[in-house]
Amino acid sequence: MKALLLALLAAATLQAQPRPHTFTLPNGLRVVHLEDRERPLVRVSLLLRVLPSDTPPGRPGLALLAGRMLTGPGGPRTEAVDRDLEAAGIRLDTASAPEGLTWKLAARNREQDRAMGLLAELVLRPVLNPQHLAACRADCMKDLFQRGASPGDRLREALAWDPAERPTEATLLAIGPEDLATFQQRVFRPERATLILHGDLGIEQAKRLVLLNFGSWPAGPTTPVMPPAAPPKMLQAQPVLIPRLGPALRIQALAPVPGDLRPEAAALLSLLVPGNPLLAPLRATWEGAGLTLTLDTTAPGAREAWALFFGRLAALAQRGFTPADLDRARRIWGASLSLDTLNPEAQMARAQAAQEGRLPTQEALDALTLQDLNADLRRWLTPDRLRVGAIGPAGTLEALPTR
Repeated sequence: MKALLLALLAAATLQAQPRPHTFTLPNGLRVVHLEDRERPLVRVSLLLRVLPSDTPPGRPGLALLAGRMLTGPGGPRTEAVDRDLEAAGIRLDTASAPEGLTWKLAARNREQDRAMGLLAELVLRPVLNPQHLAACRADCMKDLFQRGASPGDRLREALAWDPAERPTEATLLAIGPEDLATFQQRVFRPERATLILHGDLGIEQAKRLVLLNFGSWPAGPTTPVMPPAAPPKMLQAQPVLIPRLGPALRIQALAPVPGDLRPEAAALLSLLVPGNPLLAPLRATWEGAGLTLTLDTTAPGAREAWALFFGRLAALAQRGFTPADLDRARRIWGASLSLDTLNPEAQMARAQAAQEGRLPTQEALDALTLQDLNADLRRWLTPDRLRVGAIGPAGTLEALPTR
């Protein structure tokens, strides 16, 4: 009975969610429209995709620094722009992340023209101020190296980066205005962007707004896209070690989602791995970019703790999941869609994932076999895909084995 109710809830949810309309401008800008007449609000999200090939050899951190200059304080968003936003009651958030640069705004529907105009002004006419370079570089260094932050924050920050792509102070200092200008020319192109609109506007209104404000955005020259580099063999690298006072030892690993993992497998495994009793005493959490696995202990014997950590992962990979686990994860995933009807941000995030091929379909979820699910589990949690670190007493860290 419970399974039937969950299935009916998921089916009703799918019917209640706004159906996306997609279209593409002649310049290559992809647009997704989600109509919602229940609230007099319009939300807009624009993502400019950043590719690994946008960072030349020897310049790790280029995307991070350019994003800070283009979206952070002191960049194109001037005090005059902030005054216009405040006067119109428009909320605008900008951010730079490894996957790209994002702009998100929310406005009352009567201010939608003004809001889209301000967004287009920031995106189509970005300004890289060389005088702002030193301050942005210092901010990036502070964020990266977490001066004064807790050991746990420093470990999480270190593990968030692929070791081959993590900036250093030397590489950030090596980035000059010409590197930033080249990055801007490569990335700020409409064919790199996805624009999502959600709220109280019809499809014809959406087309008018987008064409009026972004139709003149010129497409850039066609450049070859380099294939992503193979993931580094982490077994040949040293773990990140951060000393701290006290007897407690923490071993932590980040398991990023492999680029070749099926979206449906990633969705179900992100539900099945956290809370799995076979991992105890490890804790597993799903944080969007991957699984974070943590072991906290005060027991002596760092080598024993290290062996326990990887032994629990190996035990889960060897056992795998059962048909009952697979059915339960499918039901939970379907029922979770009901929350999206109440959360416009979640609806927009799903629309973005669908555009990028990261959103599983119901057909793909139903077709996923238990054998394929367990094979993907082993590929995901294999040790050479993990980024591992530890925090604890210096003497204890010295006793940890190399990988």
